[in-house]
Amino acid sequence: MKCVITDQVVLLRVAEGPVAAHLGSFADFSSAQGYALYSIRRRVLLAAGFSRWLQQQGFELCHITSDHLARYLSYRARQVQPCRGDAAALRHLIDFLRSEGLIPAEKVLIRERTSAERCAQAYEQYLRDVCALTEATILNYAPFIRCFLTDCFGERPVTLSDLRTSDVVRFV
Repeated sequence: MKCVITDQVVLLRVAEGPVAAHLGSFADFSSAQGYALYSIRRRVLLAAGFSRWLQQQGFELCHITSDHLARYLSYRARQVQPCRGDAAALRHLIDFLRSEGLIPAEKVLIRERTSAERCAQAYEQYLRDVCALTEATILNYAPFIRCFLTDCFGERPVTLSDLRTSDVVRFV
């Protein structure tokens, strides 16, 4: 059974979950932001999948946080090949829901990141921007890099030139 979201966006199945009622508004918002029709359809399809997953997990609209995005993307990566803009599209969905007053702003505890965390994050960005790796691949690499750098340097500043082959062998 088809579900009409807007006059240009139609889903093959009825949208379910806490975000379902807002998919049309999200499509209009995306259109107003200048996204192409293909991108709007892709974003709405991704948002519908996220909404269905939220319902399966028992989450209500008012309890959605950014943490749910990573959990959903991890779940989704086991089902289908991730696309490059999936995480950004879902972040835009969360931003849209917040701007509409449908979900509350998150309280962010600011914690100083360690040198190892900053270095690992820079490596993730390198993998994303220079190597053009998929998010799924980066999600697989990142925990090992963080653990390795934390194991080698702890709270001290990371100095990559101090690393030796023996550090890698010991860690592995």
